[in-house]
Amino acid sequence: LDVFEQSLKASVDILFTLDRSGSMSDDNALVVANFSSFIESLVELDADYHVAAAVEDDGCILGSDAYIDNTFSLSAAQSTFETQADIYLILGSYGANTEAGFSLAEAALEADKIGSGGCNEGFYREEASLAIVHVSDEPEQSVNPYTYYVSLFQGMKSDPDDVVIHAVAGDYPGGCGSASPGTGYYEATVATGGLFLSICATDWGSHLQEIAQASAAQLNDSFALTQLPVPETIKVWVDGIRTTTGWEYDPAINAVVFERDHIPAGGSTVEVEYALMPDCES
Repeated sequence: LDVFEQSLKASVDILFTLDRSGSMSDDNALVVANFSSFIESLVELDADYHVAAAVEDDGCILGSDAYIDNTFSLSAAQSTFETQADIYLILGSYGANTEAGFSLAEAALEADKIGSGGCNEGFYREEASLAIVHVSDEPEQSVNPYTYYVSLFQGMKSDPDDVVIHAVAGDYPGGCGSASPGTGYYEATVATGGLFLSICATDWGSHLQEIAQASAAQLNDSFALTQLPVPETIKVWVDGIRTTTGWEYDPAINAVVFERDHIPAGGSTVEVEYALMPDCES
């Protein structure tokens, strides 16, 4: 019998990068207008979150607050994000990297920016997972390939699975409407298990809710067993209730893996009972 305790709540730092080129004005207005839906979803998930938007080439988050967290009221979070996104260029300028989301994120997460005395001090936490959300109607245009940035961001964590990249961009591989395909962004979402959503869709509230759920629901979905089981003997309980659906045994990692909609809630107890696989050599 193996007994596991699910983490009480997800701790996540979420960094948006916004393409503020002229063709993005309507899309960015929708992102900002629906940001409250994003925060409401994080609150419903009881997430421990830091949220910020990086839009300037130097990586410094605009405004007086380096991040939004669960101490902000909904109206204060909305106002702060509007300042950080600066979609009407009141505080900043387009810059050279507005269509290079990976470069914007790299600059915002540089050690001197997130460290003591840095312009983004406090946003990034070592113990939290990291979600990066890119919004653009153009392909990713940073100087290095997407693989470089995936490795760079994953290298910030001891467990690379603690980094996920999401994107709202032109449909891959053909684009949509006036939006070009989001190449670079698409491949990075696949590499990190993130969401790739169409920028041509009209329901931005749903988009942001999906991203919030995918970013903050960083609860364990797999529970590694301490011994090799006889697979057909495995039985699973969550908080004392036997569950026969929503999970499977993965022999490649010797773990019980839950489907997304069946991941045990934070603070729950997972028990896995099984017969031991015989040791044929002995």
